Amino acid sequence: MIRPHTPIKPRLATRYNGIEYPSRSCMGARRYLAAPHAGFTLVELMIALVLGLLISAAGLSIFLSSQRAFNLHESMGELQQNANFALAVFTQDLRHTNLNTASDQKINNKIVGAGIIFAKENVPLTLDMKDLETKFVSLQAQDTDSTTGKSDRLTIQYVPQTSPIINCEGREVTDATSKVIVQHYYLKQSPQQISGQPTAYSLYCDAGYYQSGDTSITNINRSAQQIMQRVDAFKVRFGVKSPAGQLRYMTINQYKTAMASITNTADALNIVSIEVGILARSTGRISAEANLNSNKEFSLAGQVVTLAGDEAQNQKYLRQVVNQVVAIRNTLGAS
Repeated sequence: MIRPHTPIKPRLATRYNGIEYPSRSCMGARRYLAAPHAGFTLVELMIALVLGLLISAAGLSIFLSSQRAFNLHESMGELQQNANFALAVFTQDLRHTNLNTASDQKINNKIVGAGIIFAKENVPLTLDMKDLETKFVSLQAQDTDSTTGKSDRLTIQYVPQTSPIINCEGREVTDATSKVIVQHYYLKQSPQQISGQPTAYSLYCDAGYYQSGDTSITNINRSAQQIMQRVDAFKVRFGVKSPAGQLRYMTINQYKTAMASITNTADALNIVSIEVGILARSTGRISAEANLNSNKEFSLAGQVVTLAGDEAQNQKYLRQVVNQVVAIRNTLGAS
């Protein structure tokens, strides 16, 4: 039988006359263990330090680049969501313009019940409001905004097909089929301002109603609601149809000027569509990409607007132009 191999242990000591003496192999091991370890030279240490700094700098650069890209995409997403969603809700309301009114499906500034209110001629004679034509009708270049000019106002009216309804303020209107709903859109400063950012404006809607025999618009100028935040400018123009069937676009003032010399309603220029333009701004800054964001002029509903204020500060925020044309279906049966 073969016995398993047993490793031979090194002889560490020798006993003589009861006294144990260390062996040569043990003394050699002790001398080996006591030998000093080799270290890095100063040059090696400096090279390692430089390489570490280069790797850290590369990692930091990648992190900062990713952070800037994230901020840019987040601002773009927030901007598009705010602009597109709010405008979708806004234009849905505009499609009610002229519904079931007493205008015989026509819209101009001389007919009672016209879906767009320009003047007192568009409402019943009993509705005698002193500030109607200065505050609550459609007006061009009326409200201060973030540009060198001013924003427009738009006022529509309609009679709902069903009852109750929810108006643009988010409030329920009961017995709505017997009321003329008035919705007034305009720009004003937002109550929530962020320090260090450009002045923030919002698109508001002020809603009310009137019935036969009323002398004022109920609930108007009481509880207007924000329907879109961070709007730098709001512009309106109309698709206008001549008696000969010719179509063209006109701003509010252009339309009023063209209609000023027309006395015969058969020759009136009737409005068949509304184009609204909104310049929306992001909340978040875009940091290093600001030098690429140098556009100061924008086209809203066929009108050029120019940003006001500090140029360097304006470049830190993304802006998006949203133009939307709404065909007024409640004019299709007009003769």
